[in-house]
Amino acid sequence: MSAMRITTFILSIFIVGMVEMMVAGIMNLMSNDLGVSEAIIGQLVTLYAITFAIAGPILVKVTNRFSPRPVLLWALVMFMLGNVIIAVAPDFTILVFGRILSSAAAALIVVKILALTALLTAPQHRGKMIGIVYSGFSGANVFGVPIGTIIGDLVGWRFTFLFIVAVSILVGVLMYFYVPDPEFKAPTTGASSQKRGSSYSKILRPAEITKYLGITFLLLVANSVTFIYINPLMLSSGHDLSFVSIALLINGIAGVIGTSMGGVLSDKLTSKRWLTIATSIFILMMLILNVFLPGTGLLLMVIFIWNIMQWSTNPAVQSGIIEHVDGDTSQVMSWNMSSLNAGIGIGGIIGGLVVSKIDVFAVTYFSGAIALIALILIISLKNVAKYNKA
Repeated sequence: MSAMRITTFILSIFIVGMVEMMVAGIMNLMSNDLGVSEAIIGQLVTLYAITFAIAGPILVKVTNRFSPRPVLLWALVMFMLGNVIIAVAPDFTILVFGRILSSAAAALIVVKILALTALLTAPQHRGKMIGIVYSGFSGANVFGVPIGTIIGDLVGWRFTFLFIVAVSILVGVLMYFYVPDPEFKAPTTGASSQKRGSSYSKILRPAEITKYLGITFLLLVANSVTFIYINPLMLSSGHDLSFVSIALLINGIAGVIGTSMGGVLSDKLTSKRWLTIATSIFILMMLILNVFLPGTGLLLMVIFIWNIMQWSTNPAVQSGIIEHVDGDTSQVMSWNMSSLNAGIGIGGIIGGLVVSKIDVFAVTYFSGAIALIALILIISLKNVAKYNKA
């Protein structure tokens, strides 16, 4: 793909990721202005994840017969409208409506962008390209959320969402020029290559797709059980908020590295092999995290490795999924994103129960145990090399 098309795709993912997480940085500002508690404002992240998970597969199914360019442009318009509603919302109820609208549109944007990335890339480079495009999410955590927080502090939280709208206009212009036409010649794995419409899709091995969706769900549950409660975990170990901020920055940097690395290594080693390695190391980091909690340097190194491994798994899963789909992967990508968001939500619930019923330091062991189940599922995956020989 061209550099401008890649840039367009990364920016599209970036604005979606920024909108999802930046609430955390302006939570107090929104709470004071709207007259609701920070706990209620925090549920906007949960609302986003739930809407994303439910709306994604439905919207992809409805729009699958249409050309990707108009679908993405209309989704972007709805995304901008949702954020405008949030920016001008007089109360929390109206804001929730805008959040639902922007979340649903975001789900369609992400799925279509990732599916196009897979369809427009030669098979031997798909993992790498998916990792590069998906790095827009981790980039949003490192750069987007702090930018949103700064804007909120300087001119008010509403302008943070208007900033998203402004960037979305730029993305829309880029989409118009760099999202392909309805018919294009996509790289194929077979000896012959034929011109197909962008809506052609056939799931070759449903059982393998189901396994990959389960892996996504379990790994995100495992990660969220600990990550969502990283703040109280570290504060209970004697660290202050400034150190927690440093740890979160390390997490974001690791995410950018991990998403790109996971895609590249999936191409080189196969998705199954890299998932096995990454998940094994993730489990190890969860088991030893508590040992290093009182420290600083070694603790940051454990957090760094943990997040590189975790972020690298999603590009690997997506690369594995598309190996079992012929043609457009939008529908299965939407299922994967739904599994991802469901995992985040369930992980938060499990983590909350562990913290309240057992102990905050127990979350890491629960994360390791859940990831072990994912590892068993990964080991059961069929080797793609066997299919290629067939």
